[in-house]
Amino acid sequence: MQEIRNMAAAIIIEGNKILLVHNTKHNSLRIEPPGGKKEEFEIFEECAVRETMEELGISIKVKNLFGVYGTDSPEGRFEVHMFLSEITGGEISLKEKDKISDYSWYSYNDLKELASKKILVPNMCSAMPELLKLLNG
Repeated sequence: MQEIRNMAAAIIIEGNKILLVHNTKHNSLRIEPPGGKKEEFEIFEECAVRETMEELGISIKVKNLFGVYGTDSPEGRFEVHMFLSEITGGEISLKEKDKISDYSWYSYNDLKELASKKILVPNMCSAMPELLKLLNG
């Protein structure tokens, strides 16, 4: 049985759009929220804050847990703890260009299109009902 590894991600919404990054680490495009693997003595919220800073150069404040979703990737099986967060400082810029090729703000309709093209990561597809409420509310 494959070990499940822990990750954290930041769900950052402004207006009716969500901030997502274009991950090209495994020679294929995956659209996902900023985030990554949790370090050994780190709590999930700290991981989301650290990974967002490492990837996009922005400070965030974690507001609350959005959800926990299982996902498979070329690196293995993961449990992703996603946190509603807000930007508190900095300007968005790509910091890990070997992993993140771009970022963009997406509407709910954009997410549906990305899911149909199979480039939206599975945990985001699982979260679509909850995201609809946030992006339209």
